[in-house]
Amino acid sequence: MPGQLEGKVAVVTGTGRGIARNVALRYAAEGAKIIGCDINEETAAETVELVRAAGGEMEALYPLDLTVEENAHRLAEFAAETYGGIDILYNSAARFRIGTIEDMSLEDWKFSQDNVLTLQYLVTKHVIPHMRKRGGGAIVFVGSTTGILGAGYPGNLSFLLSYCCAKAAILRMTVILANELAEIGVRVNSVTPGAVGTEAGMVFYGEPGTESRRVSELGTLVPRLGEPDDIANAALFLVSPQASWVTGQNLIVDGGLVASGGMGPATAENKAAMAPVIQQFSVVDDKWTTSGEPKPRL
Repeated sequence: MPGQLEGKVAVVTGTGRGIARNVALRYAAEGAKIIGCDINEETAAETVELVRAAGGEMEALYPLDLTVEENAHRLAEFAAETYGGIDILYNSAARFRIGTIEDMSLEDWKFSQDNVLTLQYLVTKHVIPHMRKRGGGAIVFVGSTTGILGAGYPGNLSFLLSYCCAKAAILRMTVILANELAEIGVRVNSVTPGAVGTEAGMVFYGEPGTESRRVSELGTLVPRLGEPDDIANAALFLVSPQASWVTGQNLIVDGGLVASGGMGPATAENKAAMAPVIQQFSVVDDKWTTSGEPKPRL
């Protein structure tokens, strides 16, 4: 039985590791021919071998820095020359630096914007002409729950300032391009992962039983980290025939993190943890106060 993506050509960026590797494997398993790329030569080559070992077709360019427009153009041309065109773009590649607004240098700010936001713009710009020739296509941008919640996670993620801003911009770009590209038959959506247990994610979220893991899981309604395939399955849906009437949308796959506002389920434990905060506030004559001095309610 043919796969859902039989005969399609998919460009997947950042295939060296993490979720994008699983997306490449998933798309290939459904019959797509994969063009990948990554800035890391060794891990990019590993993904090509994994896809081929599973019976899929994949070629890749590496090392490739997509913040250089010439390289984004080269990737699109390579895909078209290798497999005859482009039907799908999963726009995932990203690197970033951390720091609060007072700690982060302008250089680091620009690095994150270039390597999270600008490169997705560049790749999309050079893929679109090939989708126009095919009479349509499907684009999936990769957002982040940090682009929705900002620092409003369990704990505080204000050190991800530049990353959060870039990911928020990607969600807006999704909607704008869905409108712009509808005329040529290109659907544009985004998938927004929450806390996912990738190799890089495990460094941040910690091993089971650690305090960092406990805090990472605290805000979700499904009490676990996501798996890369949780996101790959959503990314497959968005480019499949089943999503032919879906465009301009952001599919959040986060175990309920955003739905809970980053606060997790309304369990007795979580309510008890919030009690001291709630008790700081009281209402006096339709005004709220934290110290006995009434203030206008917001």
